[in-house]
Amino acid sequence: MNKKQCKGKTQSGAACRMAVIKGGAYCFTHDPGSARDRAAAHKLGGERTRADHGSDGATLPTAPRTINDAMKVLDYVLLELIPLENSIQRARTLIALVAGYIDALKVSEIEQRLAAIEGALAARPEVQQ
Repeated sequence: MNKKQCKGKTQSGAACRMAVIKGGAYCFTHDPGSARDRAAAHKLGGERTRADHGSDGATLPTAPRTINDAMKVLDYVLLELIPLENSIQRARTLIALVAGYIDALKVSEIEQRLAAIEGALAARPEVQQ
């Protein structure tokens, strides 16, 4: 089967080796009349590579001010990362996220201990001198 070759040129200037669109002189990539279809195909291709959200962003605090708020943000980010494809960037983000969890847990533990100490001190009877 002898197919016609596209009259277009590649970015390097070499002749395009793709087959022409039926009844035309160019392939899909080089056909001037296919510009709108190419743009739609590029857009559709990009949309298919996006992962769906893993969590509901409506649950996020709009202005995090507490450790509990910070943990909600960390939880949201974790749920967003889980469905993504493995990559170096994802791995680095997960490592940073774990460090964020550790820091938040440390602060939370210190806050709990401080509250317990303050409660114990408040319950002590005043010592008269």
